[in-house]
Amino acid sequence: MPFPSRLNPHVDRARTHTKEWARRMGMFDEQYLEWPQRWSERKFDEADFPLFIALTHPDADASELDLVTAWHVALWFVDDLFLPLYRRDHDQASAAAQVERLMQFLPLDGLPRPLVPANPVERAFADLWTGTAATMSPLWRDRFTGSVRRFLDGVLWELEHVDHAVTDLIEYLGARRDFGGLQFTAVLMEHAMGELSPHVHRGREFRTAVDAFVDAVSLHNDIVSYDREVDEGTVGNNGVEVARKALGLTRRDADALVDALLTARVDTLAAAPEAVPPEADRFVTALQEVLAGSYLWHEMTGRFGGTTAGALGKPRGLGTSAAYVLQGRSGASRAR
Repeated sequence: MPFPSRLNPHVDRARTHTKEWARRMGMFDEQYLEWPQRWSERKFDEADFPLFIALTHPDADASELDLVTAWHVALWFVDDLFLPLYRRDHDQASAAAQVERLMQFLPLDGLPRPLVPANPVERAFADLWTGTAATMSPLWRDRFTGSVRRFLDGVLWELEHVDHAVTDLIEYLGARRDFGGLQFTAVLMEHAMGELSPHVHRGREFRTAVDAFVDAVSLHNDIVSYDREVDEGTVGNNGVEVARKALGLTRRDADALVDALLTARVDTLAAAPEAVPPEADRFVTALQEVLAGSYLWHEMTGRFGGTTAGALGKPRGLGTSAAYVLQGRSGASRAR
């Protein structure tokens, strides 16, 4: 990993706030604990989602960090529970209906609607959207809601293909850009950093940088989450498994192939600041930091079979950024 990572000093406040918020949304209610036993409070603490946001948004103020963390937790809830919940009954129609209803909680005008939320994600969208949209232009709102829709449609694609996995690696890589939710991450970054002009968004160089960022995080996640997804029965939607089956490779050789693709995307992102317009240079540099922070979070979190930052005895809170920067530079290999 050629990029440094830094820790937001408000991480401990975000941990407290996010857990209370998730409980208030109903994410720890009993009916969700078995889907698939990753949403108990203990599992939530092990995953340490606020650490991910604190490492990927090191300069956000405390309130922005709380907001961004809550949005990502809402999408993680969907990512974790959508497949097992609707896969159980092979109920694609109900899943699609739920997606349509969720989008009703994100009207482009940003104003609340007389809808009564019926589950934790609907409550989360209703709770977060009005305040998030208040300071942003209609164009940004359209990009934001479009990125959420893209993620949700990607989850539907994943649901459709989890038992009938694709066998074409190129098709998979295209779909992976949607169901991983990283397009959403990039759009939400503008809430704190300021909106980029339509000219920047239309530029090929900027789109290439964002795609490289999305691919790098997604492919890295495929490598480190492979064993967990085997255990859950969802490995059919993992790039390592697609490569293994499509090309008749061993697990080791499939890992190496995905790792080579990952390295190429990291190299593309490394060169991107020189290619994008000056207005976008700071944003692309921030994408590099997000990627570095994602690497470090994957190493430290209990979500992937590791140990949480607290259990490892890592320093937390104010003044600890240097420790994470050091580990980010020395603790991860260049490509993995």
